[in-house]
Amino acid sequence: MTRCCVAVKRRNEIELVAIDNDKRQLPSYVSFKEKDPICGQIALNHLEMYAKSAVFDTKRIIGRNFDEIQINSCWPFKVIKNDLDKPLLRVQDCEGSIEKHPEEVSAILLKHLKQKVEEFQGNIMDEAVITIPAGFNMDQKIATHVAADVAGFKTVHLLEEPIAASIAYFVDPSNFYLLLFDLGGGTLDLCIFKVEKNKFKLIAYDGDSNLGGRDFDMVLFQHFENILQTKYKITMNEKNRYRLIRKCMDIKHTLSTENEAR
Repeated sequence: MTRCCVAVKRRNEIELVAIDNDKRQLPSYVSFKEKDPICGQIALNHLEMYAKSAVFDTKRIIGRNFDEIQINSCWPFKVIKNDLDKPLLRVQDCEGSIEKHPEEVSAILLKHLKQKVEEFQGNIMDEAVITIPAGFNMDQKIATHVAADVAGFKTVHLLEEPIAASIAYFVDPSNFYLLLFDLGGGTLDLCIFKVEKNKFKLIAYDGDSNLGGRDFDMVLFQHFENILQTKYKITMNEKNRYRLIRKCMDIKHTLSTENEAR
């Protein structure tokens, strides 16, 4: 599951901001069930009952042409093509069916983060550094800028996620090579950096913009769905489908540190 996280420089220190009640990570889910969009854990909790109102995994969609998108069977929203061969996301709101651009959905998340940071800092924040997968092309970068502009940011700097992660290791003055393996909720980045004379340079990159934790969820889901259908003759409705997907997320998280999960 992809999550958002925000850090600010405050009193000469870097601090993480609580952006989902008291949590410092926000599930990248948006729900249009209510009059005003909601995001984060509340939107995720609504998934079982109001799946058709939810949107997630926009990082796999934003900035792409329609034919470039790999439709995921776990998406409750529909991806349709507009006249420019760009994707639109069809979801249900409190009044009926609506269509949203991926940039609009990303903007909702960014606007929420902006609001939480401003509450934390006590002043207007109109400049931000936004991390993106290293494999983002120019169209995806432009779309991210559009989303940030809609969210109210005036100045935006894009930084590749592996480079942001490598900064944490940029404390050793010696010369060395760094291999960074970044498997996120929706994308995979694999990079090699050369660190020399207090500078680092990206010298090789590979990755997969359609491989991440979401795919592990679906492998588990398909495994248990098959057992339920073949052994117990159970065909799941939409509510139970997303309940099982969430349970598979929990199992995956447990197996990251334990040898078994229940």
